[in-house]
Amino acid sequence: MSTTPTAPRRHALGLPAGSVRALLTFLVFGLLAGVLLFNVQDKVPLLYNYLWYLLLLIVAHFYAAHGNTIGGQADTRSPLGLPRGFFRVLIIAGFVGLIAWLIHTGRLWEAPPETKIGYPLVLLAGFFLGVFVSRTVNWWTGGQGPPYWLQDIQAWLAIIAVLILGVQILIQLAINPSLEPAKRFSESLILESIFAGIVGFYFGARS
Repeated sequence: MSTTPTAPRRHALGLPAGSVRALLTFLVFGLLAGVLLFNVQDKVPLLYNYLWYLLLLIVAHFYAAHGNTIGGQADTRSPLGLPRGFFRVLIIAGFVGLIAWLIHTGRLWEAPPETKIGYPLVLLAGFFLGVFVSRTVNWWTGGQGPPYWLQDIQAWLAIIAVLILGVQILIQLAINPSLEPAKRFSESLILESIFAGIVGFYFGARS
């Protein structure tokens, strides 16, 4: 008796499972590493703290997702079609390299800019809202998961949100120094909270 193979489930943007999450992890880590390497965290204090909280949330989720929402799928391709375990090794190597550099420069234990309790709460609120929406949609579709168009919208919103956070960093570091103090762009706590919350929402929705 012949059997028809099960078609691989489509994931966000038509990419292998975990691709968008891997890309977001890489982008956030790159932004944070850039701020640390150039020692400019005092110029972007809000974003600096958000990037740390966001990266911790993302990394915890990304590693937990392997073998569950990433590794246990019928579609056995690794994120972005790269070799299996590539991004996990890359993240670990990046962290080890960054820590080694901070130790070498004597900055590992330096005090961070002032933080507020609202930073992690915004990310957690976005994450759990994403979990709630995901469970609701899954129930509504009878366990079929979110429709393709909704997955793609969520993915693009998260990617655009991270890119805008990167633009915010460039504004503070490259554009503001060339402007008169009265004309400089100030960090917006509300906007940065929204963008960070969108990324947290995406990871909750993909849990």
